[in-house]
Amino acid sequence: MTRSQPVAARQVGIIGLGKMGSHMAARLLAAGHAVVGFDVDSAATDRLVADGGRAAESPADAARAAEVLLVMVHDAAQVDRVLFGEGGAAGALDTLPPRGVVWLASTVPPAYAQALSARLASRGVSFIDGPVSGGTSGAEDGSLVAICGAAPDVLEAASFALAACAQHVHRVGPPGAGSTVKMINQLLVAAHSALTAEVMALALRADVDTAQLIEVIGQSAGGSTIFEKRAPRIAAGDHAVHVTIDTLRKDLSIAIESARQMGLDPTIALGVQGVLNAAADAGHGAASDTTLVDDYLGTRRS
Repeated sequence: MTRSQPVAARQVGIIGLGKMGSHMAARLLAAGHAVVGFDVDSAATDRLVADGGRAAESPADAARAAEVLLVMVHDAAQVDRVLFGEGGAAGALDTLPPRGVVWLASTVPPAYAQALSARLASRGVSFIDGPVSGGTSGAEDGSLVAICGAAPDVLEAASFALAACAQHVHRVGPPGAGSTVKMINQLLVAAHSALTAEVMALALRADVDTAQLIEVIGQSAGGSTIFEKRAPRIAAGDHAVHVTIDTLRKDLSIAIESARQMGLDPTIALGVQGVLNAAADAGHGAASDTTLVDDYLGTRRS
């Protein structure tokens, strides 16, 4: 599925207005849709209002009139809290209209996505297991890749929201399949991120012209999308947070646990996990993954 033509305004609820969710909300607003968003950070909802959306008072408020409810939170535990409620508070499912679709764009374990699909089906709620790839830059410019596990008719019902946020929408199977493919992608992302930091540390220590190196690698077999994006930033000392070390750790742990459940020994993934854990244990989990270069060089500052 590719980006469709502009459609009439539709109602979208968003829960989670962080780096990804806020940009996806802006894309939906730019496409002319009505967006109601919730986040525990009031600054995030203030930005949504400034962009033309409405701030919800709770997850249930965000879902109240939504044709599509986009959930972009950190992990499965947060998904459960916002959908099903906590401590007696109503969850989003308590107010979602009968034909509303839940689009879960977060990265979660495949087994969780499958189980959530069954839980939602028991309540008559349609579900898209639809994690996205492309990072904050892709969310900002609408070039995300949506990796969807869903029934074809459910995907079609939410196509207006998917088209506003993603340049490419892939249906890879039923719920659970989207998270499986995303898990595999994230193993590569984490490995390439750590390796890019390592090779850039090697280049800097060897006094290589990094601009020329980046050009050469970009035309050679060792290149990757991650190298293309991260290496120039490392060379320039640009460590603005696009992806945190903690986020890579969370995503990689999903791949490692799933591999073990399948009887596989994820040797390379475990090595990368050690690099990420060391950085996080030193207090740098919230830092950009590009700062891993300083761990290799031994120049990390607190």
